[in-house]
Amino acid sequence: MEAVNRDLAATLPEAGPMRLPCTPSDDEDVPDQYHAALPDGRRHDGVTDPVAADIAADIADAAQETVQAVLWQVWPVCPEHRGGVHAEARSDGGQAVWWCRAGEGHELCEVGGLSQTLGWARRAPRRKERRRAG
Repeated sequence: MEAVNRDLAATLPEAGPMRLPCTPSDDEDVPDQYHAALPDGRRHDGVTDPVAADIAADIADAAQETVQAVLWQVWPVCPEHRGGVHAEARSDGGQAVWWCRAGEGHELCEVGGLSQTLGWARRAPRRKERRRAG
């Protein structure tokens, strides 16, 4: 969740840091439900297995679903293709990545790395705004 919150802070700071609360299961055959929740508790989807090999991608995916369903916002967005990207686990078992499926598809960055990857995209409008302000 820490990596997802770095990406939220860099690209959608008004959302605030998400939490990963647990809703315990009453049935021993059903795993506990973990949810990516906004600071006020609103959430959309659950992450069912917190020890899965691709848990980082599952958490990022659940956070993305919450942002889209609750805030009605596409997040995050590929600056090249202007479309939403998706969290995916790397085939080598490494860090989860944000993947753009446009065209041939490409890796945008590791989950948690949007501030470095998109830093130029967030600064450019500010420069334009300053020029307009005079």
